Amino acid sequence: MKYTLALLAVAAAAAFSASWSIGPDGLSGWPGLPCSDILEKGLLRAGMEIQFVSTDDGTILRTPLKALWGAENNIEAGIEIPVIPVDNAYNGSAVGDITLSGGWLYERARGGTALKFTGRLTVPSGEENRDRGSELAFGAVTSSTFLDFRLSMSAEYALNGGRNPFDDTVVDVMYFNAGGSSFITPDFLLYAAMNGTTSSKLVFGCGAEYLFTDEISLDGGIRTGIDNFENVELYVGANWTGQGF
Repeated sequence: MKYTLALLAVAAAAAFSASWSIGPDGLSGWPGLPCSDILEKGLLRAGMEIQFVSTDDGTILRTPLKALWGAENNIEAGIEIPVIPVDNAYNGSAVGDITLSGGWLYERARGGTALKFTGRLTVPSGEENRDRGSELAFGAVTSSTFLDFRLSMSAEYALNGGRNPFDDTVVDVMYFNAGGSSFITPDFLLYAAMNGTTSSKLVFGCGAEYLFTDEISLDGGIRTGIDNFENVELYVGANWTGQGF
């Protein structure tokens, strides 16, 4: 029943829409949901989230700082720096693993279907057990439009080297994501997604985005593990987009 409700929520939120937020790893998309959009050349988007995470071991307050730059036509570059002022679960460092990322729009077909290739490097600047550690990853994101519905799916292959890739065992892992988004009004959007890895459980999330001005968007939502609804996360965020960069 839980899986059915999650799938229905994803489908209901899957209408044609453009991203005004910053997605996972600092690339185009929404919190927890990447998409095949590419930020236009010369644009700069900066964003910040406030994430309240409840775990069995305690609460964590995260404030990821993100930036996305339209470097060239069909090419974007991003960065994400997780700042963690409160960590009652692990008593870890105040900075998480920093991620540098890039996206290249390979093809955009008539009707709105597009394919984007992505790559990222995650630096092990965070805390063992709390953060995923060093990773080199390559993947792809595709988004398709069906009538008024837009679906996005992504897959990524990563090599994980833990806290020290020169001493720790390097293991491979796959990340996957599926979801959608929908403009309910011209300035109000809903999105939902499920994501997971080959080494962890499924996570479901949903949220909303509001275009406050032409340059500023606001978003908020919830994410939780599907099994027993563990590690519940509530978040709010804001993004600013400027020209001439």
